[in-house]
Amino acid sequence: MMKPFLYIILSLLLLNSCGKKEETKLPRFEVKPEVPAQILKDHNYFLDKLKPITAYEDSTGITARELYEVMEFHFREEEDYVLPPLGILPLLAKGELPEESGKIILLTQKFRENREAILAEHQMIEHFLGKMMAAARSENHPELSGYEEELEKHAELEEDILFPAVLLIGDYLELRKKSL
Repeated sequence: MMKPFLYIILSLLLLNSCGKKEETKLPRFEVKPEVPAQILKDHNYFLDKLKPITAYEDSTGITARELYEVMEFHFREEEDYVLPPLGILPLLAKGELPEESGKIILLTQKFRENREAILAEHQMIEHFLGKMMAAARSENHPELSGYEEELEKHAELEEDILFPAVLLIGDYLELRKKSL
């Protein structure tokens, strides 16, 4: 089922990262920047909509459980270190710098180091999503209609706008740090 596939992908990602410089650790914050509320709402929406499907005793349910496991892990990673820098955008837009800029730079560095793994997780999600939707169509589960399109739009938003914005925030903070 999903576990062997997940372990193979994760093993390949781990082997790929061997020999690289030491991975950036997550810093401890007095007040960690918050992931924008709309992103958290979207993540919760996708998991909440999928959760009841995981109870189905057919191919749709089996694949939904695999998809849920990957998505839950992936969203936790995004919320832990990938997306929090977006929470300082209003501050930056006012021309201000956060007190813990150095720690935010560390978050963006960790994302930069793990970006390929995060994008591979998107591919895994896409794989299981396609598999679940095919099963849902053949097993007549109209309640999943539109889910695939919504999740794909969310992934596109992350890959095309949010992820680059996170990296730009880190680069901007580093430039500002050097100029002070």
